Amino acid sequence: MNSQAAKVISIAKAENGYKEEHVNGRWNNIQKFSPAVPGLGWSQGMAWCATFCSWVALRAGVEHLFPRTASCLTGVTWFRNQGRFSVFPAVGAQVFFGKNGGTHTGLVYKYDATWIYTVEGNTNTSGSPEGNGVYLKKRKRKDPYTYGYGLPKYREGIVTADPGRKGKAGFTYAPTASAPAAGSPGPTSPGSKTKTVVVKAGQTLGTIAAAVGASLTAVLGLNPQIKNPHVIHPGDKVTVPARPTQVKPPSKPKPPPFPGAQHFRPGSSNQHVTQLGEALVRKGYGRFYEFGPGPKWTGADHSAVRAFQVAQGWSGTGADGYPGPQTWARLMK
Repeated sequence: MNSQAAKVISIAKAENGYKEEHVNGRWNNIQKFSPAVPGLGWSQGMAWCATFCSWVALRAGVEHLFPRTASCLTGVTWFRNQGRFSVFPAVGAQVFFGKNGGTHTGLVYKYDATWIYTVEGNTNTSGSPEGNGVYLKKRKRKDPYTYGYGLPKYREGIVTADPGRKGKAGFTYAPTASAPAAGSPGPTSPGSKTKTVVVKAGQTLGTIAAAVGASLTAVLGLNPQIKNPHVIHPGDKVTVPARPTQVKPPSKPKPPPFPGAQHFRPGSSNQHVTQLGEALVRKGYGRFYEFGPGPKWTGADHSAVRAFQVAQGWSGTGADGYPGPQTWARLMK
C-alpha cells in the first residue's frame, strides 16, 4: 500500500506552475480548484490557497484527513479539534501562515533545521498570500509569519520534528526530513494490490470504479494523471484496486455547538463568524457577500442571517439578523 503522504505531495507538486485566469491585464482568482471541490464552488474568484489544499486532499483520496474549507482560520481550528496541530513541521503537513494562521496556507514536502519547503496555491515568486498560481516555496521555520502545522492522520503515520510526539503511535520523530518517494510503501493490508485496465468505448471512470467495487475517489487517487474524471478515452489505461478494500465509513461528525451570541455582534472578529458565513453560503445566501465570508462581523453577515431566519418562517426577534442556538443548529446541519 503506497504512502498517503507521498501521494498528497506528488499531486500537489504536479500543479507547480499552474496559473489562475489573467483577464484585461489582471489576475482574477478564477481557477480550476474551487468548482472541483464539492461544497467550495462558492469560493470561485476569492483567495484560494486553502481550497487548493482541499483539492489536493480530494484528488489523493484522503479528503477525510484534511479540512474542506476555503478559510485558513477554519483549517487551524479543524486540526486543533483533532488534537493534531503543532508548531513543528511534518512531511505532508498543512502549514498555516500569518496572524492566528489565518492569512495563507500550503503543504510541506520536506524540512530541515532552518527551512520548510512547501507547495502553495494563490501565491507568487515573492510569497504573497494573494498571488497568481501554484509555486514551490522555501520559508524559514522560525519566521513569525510561520504560524503552525496541521498533521494529517496518514495511515502510515507522519514524520515530524515535534519532540513532544516522539515515541507516540502514528508519529516518527525526525529533526530533518524529505518527502517519501512516490510509490513508497506504507503498511500493507489485504486488498491493497492494484491492476491496470484499458478503457473501452462507452465506459466512464464511474462505471469502471463500480465494476471493481471501488469508489470514484479511490480510483482518482490511484490516477493523478487524470485531471478531469469526466474525460477518459477508449484505449486509456487506468489503475484500479485489484479487489475492493473494505473501509469502515467515517462517522458523521456532530455539528459544532453554538459558541455564544457575544461572537456575533458589531466589531466582533473571530473564527466563528467565518464558520457562520461559510454555512450561510452553503445554504444559498452567498449573494449577500461581495468578497466572501471572513472573520469580521459585517452588514453582509447580518443581512444573510436575517434572510435565512425569515426563510425559516420566523419573525420579530426571531429574525433579528443575529444567530442564536436555533439559527446556528439549522445552519450547521
